[in-house]
Amino acid sequence: MKVYVFKSLPPFLWGYTRDIRAMWAMEECGISYETIGLDCGPNGLRDETWFEPISPFKQVPAIDDNGYLLTESGAILLYLAEKSGKLIPRDLQERAQVYRWLITSLNNIEPFALPILFADLQGSASPHGKLRSWNVDILARFLGPIDQMLKTQKFIAGSEFTVADIVFTCVLREIRKTEILSKYPNVENYRHRCEERPAFVKVLNECEDRLGIARGSAR
Repeated sequence: MKVYVFKSLPPFLWGYTRDIRAMWAMEECGISYETIGLDCGPNGLRDETWFEPISPFKQVPAIDDNGYLLTESGAILLYLAEKSGKLIPRDLQERAQVYRWLITSLNNIEPFALPILFADLQGSASPHGKLRSWNVDILARFLGPIDQMLKTQKFIAGSEFTVADIVFTCVLREIRKTEILSKYPNVENYRHRCEERPAFVKVLNECEDRLGIARGSAR
C-alpha cells in the first residue's frame, strides 16, 4: 500500500500533520506500506500538480491500495481497520462507539483545537487570536466530560485501543503545547499513554528522519 506523506514542512507544522494518523494506523494494523513524499512549500501543496488526480483537494494523507485511492484521515483509518480486522470491534454496538468517538474528535474537538494552534502561531492580534478564549471555553464542554470518563476506562471507546484513539490523540496533540490539557489530567495522561505505544514512537521517529530534523523535534 502507498501512503502519501510530507517529506518537507515548515517547523511550525512538525508533529501536527495528519499523515501521522495514517502511518500510525498502518503500523498498529500490521499493514506494509510505502511512503510517497511531498514538499510543503510557500504555496502548500498547490505546486504539486501531479498530486491532484490522487487527492482532489491536494491534501495529505492519501492512500493507494493497489489502485484504490482514498483521502481524508478519518475515512482512511476506518478503511485500514476494516481491511485488517484490527483496531475496531466486531460487535456492532461496540463498533458504533468507535465511529462515535472518531467523529466526535473530528467534528466537535478539532474545529476548536486547531484554531487555538493557529492563534498561538499568529499572535493575539490575529483573527484566530481574538477568538482563542472562546475556542478554549467551547473545548471545555467536551474535554470536561471526557476527562471524567477517562477516570474509569483506559481508552476513548472502552477498554481496547482503536482507531478512535489514534484520531483523538492526534487532535489532542494540536494543543499539547498550550496550558489547556493541564486542566484535564486524565485526558493528558491518556494522551501520553497513547503516545508511548511503540507504533506511534516508530512513526514519529520516521517522520523526523524523513523531514531531516533532529530527534524529538516533532514531539
